[in-house]
Amino acid sequence: MNESAWQGRAVVKGVAEGAALVSQTALSFLGDLDIRSGRVVGRSSDLFDECVAGRILVLPASRGSAGAWRFLYQLKMHDTHPAALILREMPDPSVTQGAMLADVPVVVSPEATFWTGLRNGDMLKVDGNTGRIERCRW
Repeated sequence: MNESAWQGRAVVKGVAEGAALVSQTALSFLGDLDIRSGRVVGRSSDLFDECVAGRILVLPASRGSAGAWRFLYQLKMHDTHPAALILREMPDPSVTQGAMLADVPVVVSPEATFWTGLRNGDMLKVDGNTGRIERCRW
């Protein structure tokens, strides 16, 4: 692979493109996001006041509970959902279920070089069918 394409593990199928929104902290879909605006309202997140709508949300992990799936699905219903999720580790099962219901592709464990060169705003294409992540140049 080159510096603009990485391989990860496909978890939820689908393909999405968008600008990366990169966090160094875990995020809870249950309490850290406002479903109507898509804004991060959890003050423990380094993405506080950022909007996830249409973005490729890049996280080290998800913090979840059994009800997180409803919030991710509601983000979809309000059209404020992230375009895709990329995580270092497997999300909790409730987030995976919500991503399936909301048609949000999920890729986990991309190659180590992905984490070192990625910046907020980088345009990415995420393929949840194959696990491939590409940096797009538009």
